[in-house]
Amino acid sequence: MRRLTGILCIIAAFALSAPDIQAQHHVIGSSWSFSGIGISYEYHKDTQTFAQVDVRAEMFDTFIGVSTKPGGSASFTWNIVFGSMQSRNDIEVRFYAGPGVAVGYAEDYKTPDKGLFFGLKGRVGMRCSFDRNVDISLALAPILGMHLYQRNEELLMRYYRKGFIQAIMPEIGIAYRF
Repeated sequence: MRRLTGILCIIAAFALSAPDIQAQHHVIGSSWSFSGIGISYEYHKDTQTFAQVDVRAEMFDTFIGVSTKPGGSASFTWNIVFGSMQSRNDIEVRFYAGPGVAVGYAEDYKTPDKGLFFGLKGRVGMRCSFDRNVDISLALAPILGMHLYQRNEELLMRYYRKGFIQAIMPEIGIAYRF
């Protein structure tokens, strides 16, 4: 554990001391929402498109006290910037949206059974990019999918209702560009 912490500190010190590079192609960060907590990686193909991969703990049922163990999920979205503006303080604000897919293992809303969920994921949001290679974002990311679970030796499938609920739970993201 000490070795891993030392390596991460060396990498962080190197990344923070590196000179500014004009083309920022990678972003790593975290996302925080009532529906879950996760880490994300983005690859910016150009200034107008970027791919985002998220891995997160599905915490909704844990936060409301229904479950003691969170679920987990992974998702991919392809985002397109549809608008941007620059402030007087050199803060760039970009607005983006895009389609994607999600898969995970969690409980659904008002269902005590854990199971596999999968489906289409959308993302719409805004991002503020600061001079120090730090981004702060606000996004909505609903999932239109199915929940597959087992009850009494019977395999059942229904709509993933928690994916619809995520449409009203904003994600706040904090990220570092490198």
